[in-house]
Parts: sequence; C-alpha cells; structure tokens
Amino acid sequence: MSGKNESFGRYLKNLRLKTGFGLRRFAGLIEMKASNLCDIEHDRRSMPNEYMEPVAEALGLEKGSSDWEKFFELARKSNELPADVQRVARRRFVPALLRTIDNAKLSDDKIKQLIDYIQWKEKFSR
Repeated sequence: MSGKNESFGRYLKNLRLKTGFGLRRFAGLIEMKASNLCDIEHDRRSMPNEYMEPVAEALGLEKGSSDWEKFFELARKSNELPADVQRVARRRFVPALLRTIDNAKLSDDKIKQLIDYIQWKEKFSR
C-alpha cells in the first residue's frame, strides 16, 4: 500500500505483516507494550523517537534506502524533522553545512548532485 494519504501507522503495520511478525511478537521484539504498538498502527499514538531506528532495523529496512526514508518521513510530525535527521542535525558541523547550502542558494538539482557525489565517494572509499 502506498500513496500520498498513507499514514505511518498503516505503513508500519504493512511492513510488520510483510516481514511475518504478529503484533505481540513484534512488540516483544522492540520492547513495547502490544497495546501501544496497536495504538501506533491505528494512528492513535505516535511512535516515540527513541524507538524509530530500532523499529526500522527490526523491520529489515536498510539505512538510507527509500523504504527507510519513507518510514521516517511518514512518522514525522508537521513542521518537524524526521527523527533520524534530528539526530544527524545535532552533529557539530551539520548546521554549518546546511547554512552553506542555503547561502550558496543551491538548486535542488545541485543538492542532489552533492548527495550523489558523497554517496559515490563513500562507496569507493571503503
């Protein structure tokens, strides 16, 4: 299931079912009450930020993949950075990097080129 109106809860539930976990079993795996996980899957409660990465990893999402990004993007509250980006934003030079990008008035295409270059560099520096 996908689409513009997809909620985090529905997406989480679909991922959980796709990986073959029952509600109680998955709740135990991520050390959360089954009733809380049920509430999250029915969009009655939001996922606590400290659970985001462990849950994404438990679901087998690969860091940096489109599924990983969708998971965090759907979970974020309006006018708030996704939880994984909040963590990165606290790193020492990230605010300076973002200000530099903003001051240089880089287009979306140029930012995408920068991302591609960093990913390419990372791939070949291992």
